[in-house]
Amino acid sequence: MFLIDSSAWIEYFRPKGSLSVKERVREILKKEEAITCGIVTIELLRGAKDQIFFESLKEYLLALPQIPLDEVVLLKAAEWGFLLDPKVKKIPTTDLIIGASAYNRATVLHCDSDFELLANRFGLAQENCR
Repeated sequence: MFLIDSSAWIEYFRPKGSLSVKERVREILKKEEAITCGIVTIELLRGAKDQIFFESLKEYLLALPQIPLDEVVLLKAAEWGFLLDPKVKKIPTTDLIIGASAYNRATVLHCDSDFELLANRFGLAQENCR
């Protein structure tokens, strides 16, 4: 299973987005291996260009299997944020939650180096699609 990060979705939806990213996301969708979580849904929906796209994207995302943002996920994200050295790189809370959601459940497909740091430090499964 793949939790597709908003960075990959944005590239997928951009008219002039990366062809390799578009192909990888299509492949995952075709195999029905995509899952999501609430944070990705929020990030994508808040950037919708208009109401029509908002509604169609909402339906699309809510049709995917959802990883619940439960206490285990939130505490894992908090722990990772605490353990990371802010002098090295401060990872946004949203990325910590997305990574913790996927931890031991899915591979994060992304275009964002924050997930590589989480993989190196905590063993998060990730695939940089760039």
